[in-house]
Amino acid sequence: ITSSDLKLDQIIDWAWAPTRLSRAALESMYLWGELIICSKANSRKQYDFAHKHIPEHILDCEDPNRTLQEYHDWHVLRRIGAVGLLWNKSGDAWLGIKELKSKERNEAIERLLEKNRIIEIHVENIKYPLYMKKEYEDLFNDVLSQEPAKARGAFLAPLDNMIWDRKLIKELFDFEYRWEVYKPAAQRQYGYYVLPVLYGSRFVARFEPILDKQTGTLIIKNWWWEPDVKRTIKMCKELKRCMKGFMNFTETQSLKIEDNALATSKLDWLLE
Repeated sequence: ITSSDLKLDQIIDWAWAPTRLSRAALESMYLWGELIICSKANSRKQYDFAHKHIPEHILDCEDPNRTLQEYHDWHVLRRIGAVGLLWNKSGDAWLGIKELKSKERNEAIERLLEKNRIIEIHVENIKYPLYMKKEYEDLFNDVLSQEPAKARGAFLAPLDNMIWDRKLIKELFDFEYRWEVYKPAAQRQYGYYVLPVLYGSRFVARFEPILDKQTGTLIIKNWWWEPDVKRTIKMCKELKRCMKGFMNFTETQSLKIEDNALATSKLDWLLE
């Protein structure tokens, strides 16, 4: 079932913006665990009863977090693991954890440190320590002991785990990013849906793609290089590989670059 199958058209206040009662009802049942999202019809979620898809012995398990403290410890540890390295400052990375304010977050981090579930990582020129799951320590030290790996490129989604905490990304990479999809067009600095571009250990650019489903074309509307980025043959070759992967992901057969982006950002190499 989808929200369009329910004739509950009353508009009510909801998380991001007012929405239809049918959507709010299904999302509520999903959040308390009675429903799951079993598939999607284009961008519309299709829901079904959880018990049809998840074994009974799992659904009937007791809640492993018997107290709010245990829940906070579990969820804070989970968020640190999801981002990789995270500091103890208010930010988007901590959103959505029930009844977690600064006091509760501080207490959870102290308990996790005492239990040796997380460790502190200190980064040069950053005032606050970062935290990492203890189980990642060996991998972390192994990476630090090796020669730098060959630089690779990546296009990141606006809600990628790595960039959940925008302030931390600014501190670590000197890269300021805001997802402007909810901003009125006149107030956007860049565009509606803009993807950060990572190369090696630096954010080198961002671009605004548009998908033309009718023609199977991926359109680059705009591309902005970060200041002082020196484009090299190796970088362009690697980002071209990323673009091919992105086209495969979006199931597009051709690439078009708007004239303005082609001229101002010198993107001829993407079409070669």
